Amino acid sequence: MGHQAGLAGDSPGTGKAMTPSSTKRRLRLVLWSAALTVILVPAVLAAWQWWSGRARADYARLLEKPADGADVDAEMESRIKSFCGDCHAVPLPESFPRDAWHEEVIKGYRFYVWSERTDLKPPPVQATVAYFRSRAPVQLALPQPEEAVNPFRASFMTERIDADPSARLPPAIAGLRWAKLRADSPPVILASDQSSGEIKCLEFSGPKRRVRRLAQLDSPCHMEPCDLDRDGSIDLLVADLGTLTALDHDRGKVVWLRQDARRGTFEKVVLASGLGRVADVRPIDTNGTGKLDLVVAEFGLYRTGKILLLRNVGSRGQWPRFEPEELDPRTGTIHVPVVDINGDGRADFLALVSNESESVEAFLNLGNGKFHRQTLWRAPDLTFGSDGIEVVDLNGDGKMDVLYANGDAFDNTYLSPWHGVQWLENLGNMQFKCHRLTDMPGAAVALAGDLDGDGDLDILVVSYLPYNLKCDPETAQQFASIVLLEQVSPGRFVRHTLERGLACHAAVVVGDFNGDGRLDFAVGTHLTGLHARELGPTWLTVWWNQGNVSGK
Repeated sequence: MGHQAGLAGDSPGTGKAMTPSSTKRRLRLVLWSAALTVILVPAVLAAWQWWSGRARADYARLLEKPADGADVDAEMESRIKSFCGDCHAVPLPESFPRDAWHEEVIKGYRFYVWSERTDLKPPPVQATVAYFRSRAPVQLALPQPEEAVNPFRASFMTERIDADPSARLPPAIAGLRWAKLRADSPPVILASDQSSGEIKCLEFSGPKRRVRRLAQLDSPCHMEPCDLDRDGSIDLLVADLGTLTALDHDRGKVVWLRQDARRGTFEKVVLASGLGRVADVRPIDTNGTGKLDLVVAEFGLYRTGKILLLRNVGSRGQWPRFEPEELDPRTGTIHVPVVDINGDGRADFLALVSNESESVEAFLNLGNGKFHRQTLWRAPDLTFGSDGIEVVDLNGDGKMDVLYANGDAFDNTYLSPWHGVQWLENLGNMQFKCHRLTDMPGAAVALAGDLDGDGDLDILVVSYLPYNLKCDPETAQQFASIVLLEQVSPGRFVRHTLERGLACHAAVVVGDFNGDGRLDFAVGTHLTGLHARELGPTWLTVWWNQGNVSGK
């Protein structure tokens, strides 16, 4: 995910369907990208380390697995903690099984080399590995969450939406939205597909299902409806990662899909390019004038990434024109939802920052075009696996809380005992209290909605784990992939597991799809997820809410 700005036009996002030759080219690109990542990246990293001045002398020793009984005295332990905790908290040994620590320590030393810092005195690699291995469990013991005693008051019926038979690429649904494209038309499900590069919409019209392609991008992720040019038409802002594979590059973009309301088509306009992997973009009225700026989460990877504000410097009556301003240089930002979090009437935004930070940050609008950063909560360990946040008044007290899912295992393919969902309760005066709601391997998205129609908000959680997860296959089949947390009293939840074994859902959306007064939901299929192949050509599964036993 990533970026940098400037206004540039591009060809319209609508048009003819992809030709067989273009589909073949994209298929070859996706397959070669994955293959090159697996084959070449480790080789390139190893070669780079070998020839790097500081890494050359230690490289052979990095590859030696030390004995578990290697001596680590008090002085060496102090050096290890000082080095490993210089720019973040010291990793907790119990976050990985014992055999994983050799690779994880080498990764940490590699990052230090990449940083080009020379102000620290790294302890011997063998001693660092021995320190973590000697304190780590042989195997991780994952929590076993308790299920609700009584069944959920609403039942669901599923419907699978399959890709067109001519599609040559497995689906990789990264984003879903339930939104209107016209003020006078029913909402539709918007979907972004990383493998095909499509932005498409699913329209419900009685028993009929119509899928319409809106635009062709590279690797689209988050979509945000807004009227960017204030012409009365609903446009879409799209965060484009640039590639399906996670790499440091400059192919990320911020794209404006400008709607021609008369034709119902969308013109693709690139607002910012030359970026790392861009994970999120949100419109924000920074000055309260109605003119929209953009806050951008450039996730990047290791060496790219930051949070940008694209200031709208265009004149009224003209197309928006943006100038970039860096607000935070850290890599790994996932979401940047806009909200007046301190109630002063100005638009602030929150940021979920992963990588070495694993924190929720508030960027408070000072009213003079500047923002003040304040940390709301920080995870206890680097392996927390932040995946997403939603801003919602979960307990109905009038204050906006943060719903936080953490289940990312794609950077190391290990399960983590930290994975799950928490509620950051807004206590007022910018104080937040963390409540752990459930444990769940791969928890990727948590959305709130009144799914049982009792007047309070429940929580829907889906999981997304890597297809090459280091786990026994039979055990992985038992992992919950869709969980519903029923709110039985303010702030108290019980758990209902709706699906197991299909941890390939990187996106979920909640809405009343058929207008019957009950909230339904839909989950996407992502090709890199665990057991995605079992869903075949299905790109979306709709869970229709059948109501409760009284027929409500």
